Amino acid sequence: GNGVRALTVELYSVGDVSNERIRDIIMALTRGKIALSQGTIYHFIRAFADLATPIMKRLRQTLLNKQVLCTDATVMTNNGVLNWVRNISSQDTVVYSAMEKKNIDELKRLDVLNEFAGTLVHDHETALYHFGLQHGECNVHLLRYLTKNIEDTGNSWAMKMRSLLCEMNEARKQRIKDKSTFSEEEISAYERAYCELINLGRQENHTTKPKWAKQGENSLLNRLEKYMQNHLLFLRDFAVPFDDNMSERDLRKCKNRQKMAGGFRSFDGLNMFCSI
Repeated sequence: GNGVRALTVELYSVGDVSNERIRDIIMALTRGKIALSQGTIYHFIRAFADLATPIMKRLRQTLLNKQVLCTDATVMTNNGVLNWVRNISSQDTVVYSAMEKKNIDELKRLDVLNEFAGTLVHDHETALYHFGLQHGECNVHLLRYLTKNIEDTGNSWAMKMRSLLCEMNEARKQRIKDKSTFSEEEISAYERAYCELINLGRQENHTTKPKWAKQGENSLLNRLEKYMQNHLLFLRDFAVPFDDNMSERDLRKCKNRQKMAGGFRSFDGLNMFCSI
């Protein structure tokens, strides 16, 4: 009946329980009177995923009407092969998509990305620059890279850059609280300070040792310089978050599934999980 079907999907999706354990739980709850095969359990889940199709279309349309979206991806195993799940999120809506690979061809299959005409916030995934109109990069990830650079090189510029970014974020929070914005002069002052620290980093990089730390630091400086407007977009547009933590939170469900129930036996199974 519908009660058993609903319980099956609830255990699968909310409880992150494997099909084999779902069978055992229902058998225990009914004292052995209901002994579902794993094929029957799969059929229940498949039917529910199919019922979700029209809802998924509405969710995608909701996302397309947003000004800012956050996105990230995490690894999920499919029959021992690494696949991916990508989320596209706003404050009140999230859609998950299964991807066989993490490349631009797979991204082009996602209709939300193809049609979205707003700002995308993401980690430093350059393939995503082919979608949307503007891009904000996650500054929490940048803070982690700066911390690693401090540990690897001991150079002062990275510590100062980290402090500057945190100062900008705190100042923005206060402006949001006060219902005001930064003036162009204030933004220009922050940008000058940002560029001065990049120049300091170039100077300190000349004496950085060992060689691998020098190369890593140079790559980080190049990224900071090339993508400055993307890292600092949160100063100009308060709808753009300082970080992409929303995406990481939305992907925890997928990581919980991976840890508790393991991977999937087919790509169809991964698609069903994303829909549900």
